[in-house]
Amino acid sequence: MEAIQERTGELWSLLVAHGFGELFGDGDSARVECPACNAPRALKLSLSTGQARCSNCGVAAPIKTYLSELEDAEIVQDAEVYSEAEIIPLHADRAPVPAAPKETVAPAVAEEQVWQAELMEELVSKPADEAPQEPVKSQHRRSVFETLIICLLSLVFLAAGLAAAGLSAFANYQAFGASVADPVQGRIWGWAGVIATVCSFGGFTFFWWHVSGGRRKEGARALVFALAGAATSVLGTALFMQSNSDARIEAEAEAAAARPLIEAQIADYVRQLEGIPAETRSVEGLEAYLRGVEEAGRTHQKPYRDAQNELGLAKRRAALEAKIEAARLSLLGEGGPAVLNQEGPSKGLPAWFFAIMLEVFSSQGTSIALVALLVLASGRGRAVRDA
Repeated sequence: MEAIQERTGELWSLLVAHGFGELFGDGDSARVECPACNAPRALKLSLSTGQARCSNCGVAAPIKTYLSELEDAEIVQDAEVYSEAEIIPLHADRAPVPAAPKETVAPAVAEEQVWQAELMEELVSKPADEAPQEPVKSQHRRSVFETLIICLLSLVFLAAGLAAAGLSAFANYQAFGASVADPVQGRIWGWAGVIATVCSFGGFTFFWWHVSGGRRKEGARALVFALAGAATSVLGTALFMQSNSDARIEAEAEAAAARPLIEAQIADYVRQLEGIPAETRSVEGLEAYLRGVEEAGRTHQKPYRDAQNELGLAKRRAALEAKIEAARLSLLGEGGPAVLNQEGPSKGLPAWFFAIMLEVFSSQGTSIALVALLVLASGRGRAVRDA
């Protein structure tokens, strides 16, 4: 039967006449009680196909046949008009049920058996490719709020996973690039570490996709690929963190070893500074005094020569103070408070633990987000196709 696109024509008129118009609402299908198995809301009436099919027992027939049987059931009141030969069982593989005496058969039972007989005749007359399909389970339709929440969480997981993947890729680039001395080869091996990070979360996504599609062998290959990328990424991140930790410990050791030398230099500068008279004026004041004497033309006098000698001492004092300040800053800059307070190097998380957790956030967080988005997209596409 041709698909009915509009609510016009003979079929719609018959449905309205039998009181089924309100059941369709704004959709193109309605569910009523199946006369074959008496299951409530199991018989689906579809305007798009013009067919009536039961999701419980699988019986299918045109809607007009169902309506005509309803009309016959309303007209016929005497069950004796049907003989036992006219009753055809719905399932041929079941043993026939002995017919009850005609005077005890209820009219409703006779009507149901006649309806089943005509449905079976309709099924027998159909080609093999139009055989009734298996009952389709109704799918759970997600609400708008559920879809919105899943989308937001997926985007959060995707952003967190990509951020972790960026950190892991940076660590792999630095670790693999430092493994060779040649700069060109170092860049090549560094980008190989970045590729390993991408293969990690991409492989887990492909693993889910293949397994959900029934391709278990391809899923196993994708899993091996993803685990190889994850192991490579964990190794690169652990090497990067370990090398940074070693460099920090070495710097602290060098600063601690240089501390006695710097302190000895500071002590020497202080002794030289103590040799300069305390009453020596500042460099700025002496320079201003000398400029005034030169402008007055009294450079031949002894105070001018004494001021010049004092200016030399003031400059020497300023230079020693600058050296002392630089030496103290060198202690703070190289070793920091740990050297000054004679504390040990700070303890952090183990490199392997941080590398594993970063890889888990990178691969699993990103793949979980991508899988959720794929599920939402596939469910929406399936809903559009069913409509």
